Amino acid sequence: MVLKAEPMVQRMERAQIPKRLVLIVEDDRRGAELVTELLHECDGGIAVDVATSAEEGLAKVLNTRFDLIICDYGLPGMDGLSFVKVLKRTKRNIPILMLTGYPRQALEAQMIRHGSCTYLSKNADPRIFLSVVREALAFLPDWVM
Repeated sequence: MVLKAEPMVQRMERAQIPKRLVLIVEDDRRGAELVTELLHECDGGIAVDVATSAEEGLAKVLNTRFDLIICDYGLPGMDGLSFVKVLKRTKRNIPILMLTGYPRQALEAQMIRHGSCTYLSKNADPRIFLSVVREALAFLPDWVM
């Protein structure tokens, strides 16, 4: 009798394994849904988690390894800039894309100075948004997948 050894790890189709995990920090449910739809349009391998406040987002970051954070600036309670400052103190090196409905040049400079990799208006062309997401995720080495 011949026994065949099964592989130690079952192979899964690549489509079943998310390549990247993105956290959306957005208090507006519809806004989070729109960003999620755009991310899935960008790449089917992106998995999304949503936090409805900065505090919830920080709790998720402490328990999960995210590849990108997309954060609304105008959050109730702790705003997006405060979120970025607290996040940087955790020593996690996660790219952050800040979105706002009220873009201002002075605010953009503050965001970038405190660690946001990019700052976009919520009214930005979706193609620009997707390009920024692809660029942020492209800098991650393959071994973090």
